[in-house]
Amino acid sequence: MRTHYARVPLLIITTIATLAGATILGGQARPAVTHADYGKFESLVTQPRGGLSPDGRWLAYGINRSNRENELRLALVAAGSTPAGETKSIPFGSQPAFSADSRWVAYAIGHSESQEEKLRQQKKPIHRKLGTLELASGTMATVDGIETFAFNASGSHLAMKRYAPERKDPPDASAPAEEAPVGATLIVRHLATGRDTTFGNVTEFTWQEKGALLALAIGADDKTGNGVQLYDPETGSLRVLDSATAIYSGLTWRKDANDLTVLRSATDDRHDGPTQVLLAWPALGQMVRYDPSSAPGFPAGSRIVSFRRPSWSDDGRTVFVGVARWDEKPKAGAKDGDKPNDNGAAGSPDKKVDKKEDKQEPEEPAAVEVWHARDIDVMPRQKINARTDRQRNTLAAWHVDTNRFVPLGTDLFERVTPLRRQRLAYAVNWSSYAMERTIGRPAADIYLVDIETGARTKVKDAIDDQTLQPSPGGRYLLYLQADQYWTIDTATRATVNISKAAATSFINRESDATVKQKPSFGVAGWTKNDEAVVLYDKLDAWRVAANGAGASRLTDGSTEQLRHRYVRLDPDEEWIDAGQPIHFSLFGIWSKRSGYARLDPGAGATTPLRVEDKSITGLAKAKDAAVYAYTVQGFDDPPDVMVGGPGLIDARAIARTNPFAADYTWGRSEVIEYKNERGERLQGALFYPAGYQSGRKYPMIVYMYERLSDGVHRWSSPSDRDPYNATVFTSLGYMVLQPDIVFRPREPGLSVADCVGAAVKKVIAMGSVDAARIGIIGHSWGGFDTVFLATHTNLFAAGVAGAPITNLVSNYGNHHWSAGIAETDHIETGQQRMEVPLWEDLPAYIRNSAVFGISTMKTPLLLAFGDNDGTVHWHQGVEFYNIARRAKKDVVMLVYGGEDHSNRRKPNQIDYQRRIVQWFGHYLKGEPALPWIASGMSFLDREQELKKAKKGS
Repeated sequence: MRTHYARVPLLIITTIATLAGATILGGQARPAVTHADYGKFESLVTQPRGGLSPDGRWLAYGINRSNRENELRLALVAAGSTPAGETKSIPFGSQPAFSADSRWVAYAIGHSESQEEKLRQQKKPIHRKLGTLELASGTMATVDGIETFAFNASGSHLAMKRYAPERKDPPDASAPAEEAPVGATLIVRHLATGRDTTFGNVTEFTWQEKGALLALAIGADDKTGNGVQLYDPETGSLRVLDSATAIYSGLTWRKDANDLTVLRSATDDRHDGPTQVLLAWPALGQMVRYDPSSAPGFPAGSRIVSFRRPSWSDDGRTVFVGVARWDEKPKAGAKDGDKPNDNGAAGSPDKKVDKKEDKQEPEEPAAVEVWHARDIDVMPRQKINARTDRQRNTLAAWHVDTNRFVPLGTDLFERVTPLRRQRLAYAVNWSSYAMERTIGRPAADIYLVDIETGARTKVKDAIDDQTLQPSPGGRYLLYLQADQYWTIDTATRATVNISKAAATSFINRESDATVKQKPSFGVAGWTKNDEAVVLYDKLDAWRVAANGAGASRLTDGSTEQLRHRYVRLDPDEEWIDAGQPIHFSLFGIWSKRSGYARLDPGAGATTPLRVEDKSITGLAKAKDAAVYAYTVQGFDDPPDVMVGGPGLIDARAIARTNPFAADYTWGRSEVIEYKNERGERLQGALFYPAGYQSGRKYPMIVYMYERLSDGVHRWSSPSDRDPYNATVFTSLGYMVLQPDIVFRPREPGLSVADCVGAAVKKVIAMGSVDAARIGIIGHSWGGFDTVFLATHTNLFAAGVAGAPITNLVSNYGNHHWSAGIAETDHIETGQQRMEVPLWEDLPAYIRNSAVFGISTMKTPLLLAFGDNDGTVHWHQGVEFYNIARRAKKDVVMLVYGGEDHSNRRKPNQIDYQRRIVQWFGHYLKGEPALPWIASGMSFLDREQELKKAKKGS
């Protein structure tokens, strides 16, 4: 690991000039980071399996820079003729995938931010390239216009699908989304020779997981030549499995088998949209076909749908598909509500049809929506979910071996999931609790369903299905109820309390969530053959017998208060194998130390591998080698990826980010401790300014969002597009405090004042902060914290609140517009933790709302909103601004046109951060107030400013 010792825009030059003094090392001063330096700073982007190639000889990782000049890097791990750590860089590369033989890596190549913006302005598609690298030789190649790609199982071939031609007419948003997919060119490359085989009009492709074959769905515009083909790249043979003037979709191989299935569309003149004929080739032999239009016993008025992808049972006997209602086409000329008369004509039976009236133009329908109090989903939610609702379907089983079709689902308001290795499925039905679920109180009835017959048995009423999970072998269902874990034996239907045998609690009783059932600490996984489930308590992992026979603790974190959590090194594993070493992540809940430990087979205790006062995360293992990778970082130590053997301690830094960081001086971080009024032990992360000098008193910025102290060792690359960047603030000479906040039910605002106030007083007592120069800042729920503190305390010299909730009373009746949900859920059982409806405790809603404290507010406050905010409606800001303006308070509101909950456009991101720096520069450092702070900016003045900027560009 490294050891770090610890041209400006005119508008912020006065702020930059007040930076803390530079650090002196070896007679040379090292400056703090300035705005001009931000662009080059790097953030690490880790990849699946830690980015290791299957043989562990190569490491792939992404570098995202503050200036968006991103790249993909490939570093050699194993020393040979090339030194370990040597890297190859691919500008704007992403999504690296290694071949199974570790000879090749393929990746997508995108565009720069400016290039993408130019293409958008020109209304051109943004298409990526594909890159390949032969790792041994270093030979690189690119192919233009590749949308998706995949290696075959052996790594000898690479399939590359080009972008399909764009439709001339965009699909109708109100349509059932079953338009024919547009085919595109597929290229299959033999990597050793570079020989390409090309297929046209390919809509889907999929390799066998352990075989050599490639299945293709062909879809031409006129459907001529459509079909399913099987290509063997080793022999060059091409087999047509089926062909028809129909649409083929849902190509699915059975895992590790030669069984293939696909859907083939079929239409008729009476119905809207197609049904699907089921085709399967068990062992790639003779085709089995099921046509719902002619099959006896298929549910009347129903169809098989293409928008649920088919899936195989483990034994290959059954394919699971979706069934939905098949609506008839509306009759030409019929109006809603018309019924046929005795002669078969639509309209009134007592009135003769007037041919002249028939020729009249139809009346324009009213633009009205009916919002009914009995709606399960409110109308905004219905709009957002319209596509999903149109595609609601129920599960059915097609028994390929007997060509029988058995419906398994009975209700659109349920989820049916086949159990692995069983001839059963389980159904979660919430139709009786649908309204309660919309207000944050989930419940459902649980059934076991016989896949052979569709018969079902109810096994549990009204449980929280969010905690329900099946065991990998399908022998048990696990759920949480009444602070205990229970299992249902799927064979005997017996229900057993399994957690009562453990001398601990698996429930987080310290959680401040306002729900009846407090959350658990979680489930690590299951041991082989479903014998036991591994559960977490606050610090440790426990092996708990699935039949309730007993429990034993696997780890011991109590001595050092180290939290142990299982690390899944193989993403494909089904069970935790106690016959192999088991790895656990470690985290000191009070010390913030982190690292890893290993539990060896038969050992009575874990062996610590590496634990430090750093953030050590992301442990991963190469698929086919005992090579491990993990990331180490600190607030003043940029992330490195360490690679080594099973002991971890011998690991070397193969990927180093920000090597130039040593050229600058940095702040440092530490954990502080304090207690709130209820005597609860709390912590905060405290960050010192760059070039900190003992004995000086510094201004401080307090950033808030629930619990943040666990991030005390997290590196943060400085950026002018991140408005709440701790490194930016410390480089500008500020102390930064991120305190933990715990909430009392119905008292979110008062809880914030209690916890943050105690943390600030603790830091003031430490002697390095000027109590008269403390600012507060937060976004969204952190913005709520800011506006409440600004209106209900006098601790702070200035505040900045991004997208805050300012009035719990008015917000209670609003919507979370991006998700479409009513705020009645979010406020009662979500972050606001108000627990009860508005009418049950109106005084609590009032005393915890910032707007009702505006009249006594003394803190200058900067508000910021996007006027298209779908999370917190920007009228929460308008409401606060208008009341504060009437009360003659020092409030400025920034409104960013077209922006949502956070700014996405580069100019707005930069502008917002610049104004935050200027705001705090004035109120916390005494810098002159810029005109927008002192007197605002009129619409006409802003118009002129934009005109000048446009001329100058």
